[in-house]
Amino acid sequence: MTDGFSIEKIRETPMFFIIGRPRTGSTLLRTLFDAHPNVIIPQEWPMLLLLHLRFGEIKDWDKPKLEMFYQALFQPLRIPFWSIRNWPTIDLEALHENILRCEGEQSLETLLKVVYFHFNSFFPKSEILLIGDKNPAISNHPELLAQIFPTAKFIHLVRDYRDNLVSLLNVDFEMPNVTLLTYRWKYSYQVIDKAAMLHPSRFYTIKYEDFVSNPEFHFGCLCKFLGIPEENSIFGFHSKKQELEANFPPEIISRYFSSLMQPIDNRKVGVYKQKLTEKQIRIADLVAGKTADKAGYQRINTRFPILDYIWATPAIVYTKGLYLIGKSVKILPYNWMIWLINKPSFIVGIYTKLFASKTK
Repeated sequence: MTDGFSIEKIRETPMFFIIGRPRTGSTLLRTLFDAHPNVIIPQEWPMLLLLHLRFGEIKDWDKPKLEMFYQALFQPLRIPFWSIRNWPTIDLEALHENILRCEGEQSLETLLKVVYFHFNSFFPKSEILLIGDKNPAISNHPELLAQIFPTAKFIHLVRDYRDNLVSLLNVDFEMPNVTLLTYRWKYSYQVIDKAAMLHPSRFYTIKYEDFVSNPEFHFGCLCKFLGIPEENSIFGFHSKKQELEANFPPEIISRYFSSLMQPIDNRKVGVYKQKLTEKQIRIADLVAGKTADKAGYQRINTRFPILDYIWATPAIVYTKGLYLIGKSVKILPYNWMIWLINKPSFIVGIYTKLFASKTK
């Protein structure tokens, strides 16, 4: 989407974020918005907050600073979807050229929008009215995102923590431990809910279970919230199956897009009842606590033996420590921060071997 590039138009185009835990249906929702002819929403790109830490104070951009910004886009954390084998998801030459056209007074928000604007979707586009972002990796920083993008809106997608557990225990990008994953669900909900209370007009919370039960109605509500026209044709997104298979490696499709090869259904709602053991459900109920009730999910267990508390405590302490370290990392020099984030963790490996959980 580089035709008719206009820095003024991009600056004025509003932005929105899909936030929440991984495996809550955010990829499905991103795909629906990607299929909308008036929306640009790229694949996940976890560099946003790191770029803010490095360039957030710059208000007046010259060519050397803009060149530095462009080169920083290709740090190790970038997601390779933006350069898949047969599909030109991004025209790097056009992106480079247009970034260098942004000399003068610009906010980092505008520079980031320029990057998003160059994403080339599988789906046909007309006038772009909205730019979107979906990335669970930045979802725990809604207040910071609200500051960087002062007019942006946020869709908070929530899923039953026990179904979320089932999904996350079967992938390899988070530690497969019931206590840890449930605590992360709880932490994410609390952080986003706090930001939503501070900016109620900018946040829209929706449960995955409600959305998949009546997707046309709820997507229409989201379009009204974001100020874009409804577009029923988006629900034929699975018609792009052949293009996905032609351009994405099979392992990527299997890991990220397998659920997008068919129409929306609610078969995965309540799957935890068959997939989790009684103890796993009990530990999840214990860790989620009253946050589960606030999010609208009824716990099966509200009383717990002392051994459950003893079992859950190490992982809770460990996870709190990870969040504390994550906050402390921000005070380090940028290059050190990149190195630490990409450094394999020996401790994580050991902990995974000792406390990994499995579904039935």
